[in-house]
Amino acid sequence: MPCWERTSRRPHMKCLEFRRELLQDPFAASETLLAHEAECEECARFSRRTRAREAALRNLLRAPEPPPELAERVRLAIRMEQQAERRRPFWLAAAASVMLAVTLGLVSLYERHIERGHMALAQSVVYHIVDEAKHLHTPGPAAPQRVREVFARFGAQLAGDIGQINFAAECLMRNRTGIHLVLQGEQGPVTVFLMPGETPARTVPVETDRFEGEILPTPWGSIAVVGERGEPVEPLAVKVVSRVRWGARPATGVAGLAQTGGQKLAGRISL
Repeated sequence: MPCWERTSRRPHMKCLEFRRELLQDPFAASETLLAHEAECEECARFSRRTRAREAALRNLLRAPEPPPELAERVRLAIRMEQQAERRRPFWLAAAASVMLAVTLGLVSLYERHIERGHMALAQSVVYHIVDEAKHLHTPGPAAPQRVREVFARFGAQLAGDIGQINFAAECLMRNRTGIHLVLQGEQGPVTVFLMPGETPARTVPVETDRFEGEILPTPWGSIAVVGERGEPVEPLAVKVVSRVRWGARPATGVAGLAQTGGQKLAGRISL
């Protein structure tokens, strides 16, 4: 889906017209809508509340996921079964073996499901970069006020310098809104996605013939940092994670601070 950009022109719009248009499409990004939002603080607050409610409704429609502690509970149950096996009659031991095989199968299925989810997220990041490739060539730097406005929509802010930002916009990925940045890397443009609500279990590598990077989990979601092959993205990823502060009321309803990156995923995912 395309990211929403603003131009320097600011046509006049009344507050009532702004709210009517926003209620029809909470993620509308017309020129007049964005201009009025930037000028009217009251309407900007109304916009953030409306988008937060819309994102929360979308989250309710998503299928529930197994609790993160499920795998550990299953493994604990397996160990307890193994310890008690010696004290059971033969037929009970046989039944326990069958149950163990079924349980191991379920654990394997669940872990494969998690892995497929990681691959799907990495693919979505690459597809979005390709679909919005024109932003890789946006001349910079972006206006600091523009960057602050985009972060403010999520109650977020930058706590320090992360390098030259050439492009900043709100975008929609996998039915969630987030922040799309293009930074100036050592060799070329580097894309950064701040994705609230997207919570991988660990750091996910991103690798294609053209791009490489990683998706780092954070307490409020995840941050993807992807550049052309050969671009040293890892130092930049650590810097971005350490300097993004996510507000108490982001647009997706997920709160937290972007302080940690998570552990590296063993192996590489080839898309």
